[in-house]
Amino acid sequence: MNDPCCYCGLTIGQLDQQGDTVELRLYGPNGAWVCFCCAMATPERERQTELNFEAQLNAAGPIALLDTRDNFGPRPFNKDKAQ
Repeated sequence: MNDPCCYCGLTIGQLDQQGDTVELRLYGPNGAWVCFCCAMATPERERQTELNFEAQLNAAGPIALLDTRDNFGPRPFNKDKAQ
């Protein structure tokens, strides 16, 4: 995945303004990729990020999976695929 942050244009692995390695999540406007720095830059963006995360969590169903090996956010837990 080489899609950039919808605000600053940084991609995964680059360094942000604080010198941290960029991670992206699909919590930006309309599910766009956003880095943490940009997602928390203003109270409005922070609230938008919270709402987008909550929508994804609710869409995942009663048991959600958050896999730290990817950046795609919550998804339905599938016991048949669980290891």
